[in-house]
Amino acid sequence: MSARKIISSSSEDDRENRYAKITDEKKRKRMISNRESARRSRMKREQHIKDLNDQTIYFSTKRSEMVRKIDEVTRRFGAIDSENKILRMQGRELKKRLELLEEILASYNNIDNSRFMYGLHGMIANKEYSEMNILMKSTMKPSSFPTSGY
Repeated sequence: MSARKIISSSSEDDRENRYAKITDEKKRKRMISNRESARRSRMKREQHIKDLNDQTIYFSTKRSEMVRKIDEVTRRFGAIDSENKILRMQGRELKKRLELLEEILASYNNIDNSRFMYGLHGMIANKEYSEMNILMKSTMKPSSFPTSGY
């Protein structure tokens, strides 16, 4: 029995050694796997941080460009708005001048018509009277004035 005990002790020791080796091997493999996983995780995190930094630079550049474009458009708008205000004022001024000139012309035409009528009362129906009559009927266009007799 003692031989069996020695043999069985020896085989138990072998099993324990194998189990310890297996356990140690599993631990070692798990440790290697964990280290590799941690390394991949660090690399992912570093890549993510790099991507975020690249996006920050990209969006900062885009923002600067947009601010510059907005400033340019604002400056152009201000210039065009000022020019528009000036043109509107000039348009109002020209309209007033046109109205004044139309009043002066109407007044002048009324004076001429009354002088013309006054002069007709003393005239006899002759060539001069008929030319005046033609002038009265014309629309004051230079091409409608009679040219014969002058």
